[in-house]
Amino acid sequence: MQLKYRLPFPKRIKKKLAKPKGLYAHENYPESRYAIDFVMPVGTPILAARAGKVVRVKDNSDKWGVDFQYEDKVNYVVIKHRNGTFAEYLHFRKKQIVVKIGDKVKTGDLLGYSGLSGCMDKPHLHFNVLKIRNGKVISIQVKFKK
Repeated sequence: MQLKYRLPFPKRIKKKLAKPKGLYAHENYPESRYAIDFVMPVGTPILAARAGKVVRVKDNSDKWGVDFQYEDKVNYVVIKHRNGTFAEYLHFRKKQIVVKIGDKVKTGDLLGYSGLSGCMDKPHLHFNVLKIRNGKVISIQVKFKK
């Protein structure tokens, strides 16, 4: 199943992808197999790629580094869509998320601003769409609208 989404940042931002390797490669983990890392400057607006309801938010960390010890230091937003899928947006700047749990967002709405938080080596947005099947989290491939 490939779903269509808008890019989760303004169109004026040049799209550049990062591809984690080795231990940090997305392919090593079923829950993030099809995740996409968009390289971008700190402070880039992060937009909802699809309409839904905000179900999780964390924005209290400014700790980051290339080590799994920073995994729980990541700032994030999770949105649940009407079809039961979820979108994860990771690595926001501390205290720069503008939505809260329970908010309904439309495609293109501002979620917050990119930053440095969690397990990472350079500023980027980690974007992942997933579903839960039989209690397991499964990453889903997406396509972006032109």
